[in-house]
Amino acid sequence: MTDNLIDILWIIIASGLVFIMQAGFAMVESGLTRSKNSINVAIKNLTDLGVSVIAYWLFGFALMFGRSFSGLIGTDNFFVSIGFAGAGAWTAVFFLFQAMFCSTAATIVSGAVAERMRYGSYIISTILLSAIIYPIYGHWVWGSFHNGLHPGWLESLGFVDFAGSTVVHSVGGWIALAALLILGPRTGRFDDEGKPRKIPGSNIPMVVLGVLLLWFGWFGFNGGSTLALNSDVAPILVNTTLSAASGMVASLAIGWLVYRRAEVGLVLNGALAGLVAITANAHVVTGLDSLAIGAVGGLVMLLSTRALESLKIDDAVGAIPVHLAAGIWGTLAVAIFGDPQRIGTGLPMLEQLGVQGIGVAVGGVWSFGTAYIFLWIANQLNPLRVKPEDEHRGLNVTEHGASTEIFDLFSTLETQAASGDLSLRAPVEPFTEVGQIAGRYNQVLDRLEESTVAKDDFLQILSGMTDGLFLIDSRGTIFPYYSLTTERLFETTNLSAHRLQDLLRPLITRDVMTQIEDFIELLFNPSIPITTLETLNPLASGELFFDRSQGTMESKFMDFRFIRLPDNRAMVLVHDKTDEVVLAKKVEQTKKQTESEMELFYRLIHLEPAMLRDFIDGTNQDLAEINRIFQNSGPLEERLQTLSRLVHTIKGDAQLLGLEIVVQQTHEFEDRIQTLKERIPLRHADFLSLAVGFTKLQTLIQRIQNLLSRISRFRDSYQPQTTPARNTSLEAALPRLTQTLAERYGKKVALDMTNISVGEIPEHLRKTVSDIIIQLLRNSMVHGIESPDDRVQRGKPAAATIWISSTKGSDGGITIRHRDNGQGLRLDAIRSQVITRGILDNQRAQKLTLQELIPYIFYPAVSTAEATDTTAGRGMGMNLVQQLVKRLEGKIEVKTKSGEYCEFSITIPESAYQLQQTTDQESETATSDLAVSQV
Repeated sequence: MTDNLIDILWIIIASGLVFIMQAGFAMVESGLTRSKNSINVAIKNLTDLGVSVIAYWLFGFALMFGRSFSGLIGTDNFFVSIGFAGAGAWTAVFFLFQAMFCSTAATIVSGAVAERMRYGSYIISTILLSAIIYPIYGHWVWGSFHNGLHPGWLESLGFVDFAGSTVVHSVGGWIALAALLILGPRTGRFDDEGKPRKIPGSNIPMVVLGVLLLWFGWFGFNGGSTLALNSDVAPILVNTTLSAASGMVASLAIGWLVYRRAEVGLVLNGALAGLVAITANAHVVTGLDSLAIGAVGGLVMLLSTRALESLKIDDAVGAIPVHLAAGIWGTLAVAIFGDPQRIGTGLPMLEQLGVQGIGVAVGGVWSFGTAYIFLWIANQLNPLRVKPEDEHRGLNVTEHGASTEIFDLFSTLETQAASGDLSLRAPVEPFTEVGQIAGRYNQVLDRLEESTVAKDDFLQILSGMTDGLFLIDSRGTIFPYYSLTTERLFETTNLSAHRLQDLLRPLITRDVMTQIEDFIELLFNPSIPITTLETLNPLASGELFFDRSQGTMESKFMDFRFIRLPDNRAMVLVHDKTDEVVLAKKVEQTKKQTESEMELFYRLIHLEPAMLRDFIDGTNQDLAEINRIFQNSGPLEERLQTLSRLVHTIKGDAQLLGLEIVVQQTHEFEDRIQTLKERIPLRHADFLSLAVGFTKLQTLIQRIQNLLSRISRFRDSYQPQTTPARNTSLEAALPRLTQTLAERYGKKVALDMTNISVGEIPEHLRKTVSDIIIQLLRNSMVHGIESPDDRVQRGKPAAATIWISSTKGSDGGITIRHRDNGQGLRLDAIRSQVITRGILDNQRAQKLTLQELIPYIFYPAVSTAEATDTTAGRGMGMNLVQQLVKRLEGKIEVKTKSGEYCEFSITIPESAYQLQQTTDQESETATSDLAVSQV
C-alpha cells in the first residue's frame, strides 16, 4: 500500500497498457478466424471485459485480496468501496490494475473456443472465471499484494509468480482446455482419418498488428507488477522484450527447419509464448536468461501445438500452447534461472523448483477441475455449442443476427448452387468492395443467360478435350464443368463437388498426399509467386496406382499443372503420359541391351579367335557337366561342391580373357550357390533356385558364340588372317590378366614367364594347366602380394614379381612352378579360417604348426581374403587347383617363408599325357600328393 502519487500514476499507466491488450486479443482472434464469425469474436472480446470487471468488483476482488481465512480465501471487501483520499486512492488503482488482469485471463478462453461456442455459454464461463476460479487461486498466490497482511497458502510456501504466468495465463489456459474437451473440434478441422486440416484465418496482417499491441501492453502487465515506479521497472521491460524476441526467432527457425518455410502462425505465437514465459520471472533473471526462457517458451509452444493436434483438440488461435504451456514453463523457470537473493524465499534451487511445481499442479487441478465440472453441468442443461448448421452459416448471423454483405452474397451463391436457378441476383451495395463484386457477378449471370449458344459451345469443347481439365476452389472442391476425359483419368463419374484430395488419396502414397494438401493450401496464397509454386508441385510428374482387385495394382503416369485464377479458383490440367513413359522405358532398355551387345562385340574382336574358341568349347563342356549335375541323384552337398568348382573354373577362364560380363554373371551364380551352402542340410527343391543362374550363364555363352561366328565370317570375308599358333595364346593372356588384377587391387606386379614353355604341355592338357595357373596367379594377387606402400615399409621394392616356369623331368613328366615374393602364407589367417568354418575347434587349431595348417588352404570355403569380390574371396580357387591336380594324378608341393615368398610346384607325371579329360565326379577317385615345406 502506498500514497506516493508517482507510484499511483505508474500503476494507472500500466493499467491502461493492460487495457490495450484487450484490443490486441480482439484483433488476433478476429484475424485468425473466418470472416463469418468476425462480429461474434469482436462482441465477445468487448463483453468479457465488461462482465469480468463487474464480476470481479462484486466478488472476485474480495475473494482474492480480502481478509484471509487460513490462507484459502478472502472474506471481506465485497462490492469494493473506493474512497477519494489516502488509502482509498491506492485501493482504487490497485483494483483497476487487478481487474485488467482478470479480464486478460477471461479473454484467453475466447480465442480457444472461437467459432463454435454459444455467446450465452461464453458469458457463463467468463463469470465463472472472474468471480470464482481466478480470484480464489489468485488469493493463494498473491493474497498479501494489496496491503501485505493476508498471504495465501502457496505464497507462504514460497511460490513465486511475479506477474501471472500461472495465475493469469495458465488459469485461463486450463479453463479453455476444459471448455474445448466439452465442445469438441470445429467442423472440418480434422479429416476422416483424424489428420489435422488448417482452417485459414481471414486477416493475417490484422493478427500481426494485434500481436504488436499485446507486446506493447505487456510492458504494463510486467512493468506495473512492481506496484511502484522503482529501479526494477526498466530491467523488467528489457527482459520482457528480449524474451518475446527470442521466442519469436526460435519459433521461426524451428518452423523453417520443420516446414521448409517461414510459418506465419509460429512467428506470431512464438512472440506471445516468449511474453507469457517471462511474466513469472522477469524481476529475478538477467537479459541472457530472458533469451533462453523465451526460446524454450517458443519450443514448448510448438511441441504442445503438435500434441493438441495429435489428440484432436481444436484450439482456434493456439491459446493453450501460448498461455497454458508457456505459462507452466515460465513459472518453473523462476527456480531454474532466478537469482535466489532476488527471489527472496530463502529456498535452495531444487526446493524452490518443487514449490513452483506444486503451485503449477494445484493451479491445474483447481482451474481445470472446477471449470470442467461447472461447464459439464451447464452443457447437460443447455448445450454450450451451437448447432452444426449454425456453425456452417457463421455465428455473426445465428448468434447476433448481424448479416454482412459477404454473407448475403454467399447465401445467394449457395442458393444458386443448390437450385441451379441462374435468374437469382445478389444484393448490391455499390459503395463497398463486396457490393462491387456482387454487381460484377450479376453482370456475368446476365451475359450467361443471354449466351446459351456460347455455353453449349463451351461444353462441347470440354467434351472433346483429350486431357483432363477442371476448376477447384481453395478446399480442392471440383466445379461442375470439366472435360469428360477427367472422369476417364480418375476412373470416377460425377466429379462435381468431390475434393481433389479425396480422389487422389487412394491413388498415391501417404507422403505425396501430405505434400499435395500443403501445396493446395499454398496455391491460393497470393503472396507466393506462381513460378515458385511450379517448382513445388508434387504432381508435376506423378505416378498413380489403381487397384485392379486381388492385390494387383496398375501404375499410370500423369502430369498435373495448376494455374492460379484471379477469383480464388485454380485450373488443373492433367495429361496422361503412361504410353510415353512405357515407350521411353522400352527405348532405354533396348539402348542398354544394344550398348551391352556392342561392348561385348568390341571386346571379342580384340581377342585371339583360337583362344576364344577354346574358352567357348571348355565352357560348354562345363555347362554340360553342370546340367548333368542337376539331373543326377548323388548326395546334394557333394553335387553342390562340384557345381561350385565348375562355375569357379568358368570364372577363371573368363578373367583370363578379360570377359568381365561373364565374370560378373558367374559371380552372381556363385552368390546363389553360396546361399545354398549356408542352408545345409539341403533339399532337392533347393536346386531349383540355381536354374535361373544356369540359364542366364548359358544364354550369355550362346550370345558370345553367336557373335564369334559373325566375327569369324566377317574376318573370312574381308580380313583373312593366319590363325596364331595356339601355344602363344596362354603366354599372351597371362600378362593381361596380371595387369588387370594388379589395377583392381591397387598393386604393382611384374610377371616373369621366361622359363616356361607352353609347347611342352600336351594340347589336351593345356586347358587344365591353364586353369591351375590362373587360380595360382589370382591367389598370389589377392592373398600373397602386399600393397606397394606395405612393401616399401617392409624394405621391399614397391613392385612385386611373380615367376611362372616349367621344367621337364627325367621321368618324362613336367613340373610347373609358381612363385611370388610376397608375404608368404599367413599362419594366423589360416588358423582363423579353420576355426570360423568349423573345420577344427579352437584348441586343436592353436596347436597346429604352419606345415600342419597349409593343407587346409585347399579346403572349400577357406579363404584369407579380406573381402569377397568378383575375382576372389570365396575359398574355391585352391580347392579347384587340388581337384585339377588330382585329375592329372599329379602332386603339389608348397614352400613358403613368412614375409618373403610363397611357391607352388605342380608335378604332372608322364602317365597323365595319356589321360583324357574326365568329369569331376570321376576325378574324385584320383589321388595327389601334397608336400609342405616351410623355411
